[in-house]
Amino acid sequence: MGKNQKVIISLIIMFVLALACSTLYAGSLTGKKYYTMTNIWYENPNDILSTNYHRGVILPFGTKIGIHSIKNRRIRFTPDGSGQIFTLINVKTSTITTEELFNKYFSTEPVGIGLGEYSEVAEADRENIKNGTIAIGMSKKAVLMAYGYPPTHKTPLLTSDIWYYWYARLHKVNVYFKDDKVFKIEKIEPAEFPGFTKSSVDSAGGIKKKAK
Repeated sequence: MGKNQKVIISLIIMFVLALACSTLYAGSLTGKKYYTMTNIWYENPNDILSTNYHRGVILPFGTKIGIHSIKNRRIRFTPDGSGQIFTLINVKTSTITTEELFNKYFSTEPVGIGLGEYSEVAEADRENIKNGTIAIGMSKKAVLMAYGYPPTHKTPLLTSDIWYYWYARLHKVNVYFKDDKVFKIEKIEPAEFPGFTKSSVDSAGGIKKKAK
């Protein structure tokens, strides 16, 4: 057997083992109930990207769900009381595995008022979490619940003092932290001229609205 053939066979074996592990992992999750640990935005429930664009409507944190499958970088699930299948897609620019993405967004422990990590956030942050908004003074934990996780290709570590979010492909929201609290929120979007951007900064709570 030639060297190239051995390499090809080794790659095939590695692929089969990875697929088997993924299938076993997914199989261990199906039939169990889980809860969303953050708000999840979506315009199309079958096309929710891990890039976490903040557009459309929100599937609230603490929603009880059932898992259908986890394969091909896709997590398919259905909220309790709904016949709609949702699909969370781990995009190729993501630096984490699909299993890691699952563990970020879903928990076996109930999440809600007085339950789980939610009970650890300040009372003042709870309305923002409910509405999917962020404001000055919120903790990192509260921001995660309200806004979800920033894309890992731009914010690989949550210990960073700047988290980079997108609410559309060319529209960004940068969240600045000091001592674990939000102290600045910056909205960046394309300017009228190609190659330029414009930003609005709010240090008083929330993002400034554009003048009409």
